[in-house]
Amino acid sequence: MKLIIGLGNPGKQYEGTRHNAGFMFLDRLVCRDEIAPVGECILFQKNDKFAAEIAETNHKGEKLIFVKPQTFMNLSGQAVRKIFDFYKAELSDLIVASDDVDLPLGSARVRSEGSSGGQKGLQNIIDNLGSDQFTRIRIGIQSIGGDADVIISKDRMDTADFVLSKFEKREVDMLDQTIDTVIAYILPFIGSKQEIPAHTLEVRPDSL
Repeated sequence: MKLIIGLGNPGKQYEGTRHNAGFMFLDRLVCRDEIAPVGECILFQKNDKFAAEIAETNHKGEKLIFVKPQTFMNLSGQAVRKIFDFYKAELSDLIVASDDVDLPLGSARVRSEGSSGGQKGLQNIIDNLGSDQFTRIRIGIQSIGGDADVIISKDRMDTADFVLSKFEKREVDMLDQTIDTVIAYILPFIGSKQEIPAHTLEVRPDSL
């Protein structure tokens, strides 16, 4: 079994915002041909008991549970804890995808343990589970200038305002390519007996 969690904020007003990169990751993952029937997507359904939207499937004999907590970002761990306990999951079953305000757009890191790096949703999961020994995928959300590869610092605005700002149209394609690259990396480990190994994956714009 794998519990694959994408972090974000619920509601139409937050769609397309940088803080919802985890939701966007799941939306692309559940439409992959390796996971869903060709040309289709696995549908999420609201589950009030778990305060989450959940989609389920089987892949190579393994149950996959995709979760979008609906508690808002900073309380994500409350929903994750309920689902974790209900399915009697192990920490090795858990994969969490979130935005990372300190990574530039076009970059992602996959790690098997470690701190939250200040990401409050991720920290709330660590606090509720009492452990940081699970796989996390950090997706860079810092903007890159249009005329040159210059990173636009989040310090130009309040961090809270920055993470709730929407991706520009020119940024969406880079984000999608980054997510697809990460998905291609983790898919061989989903539906296998292997855990995703401790590893750092970095995707830069010039390599996409």
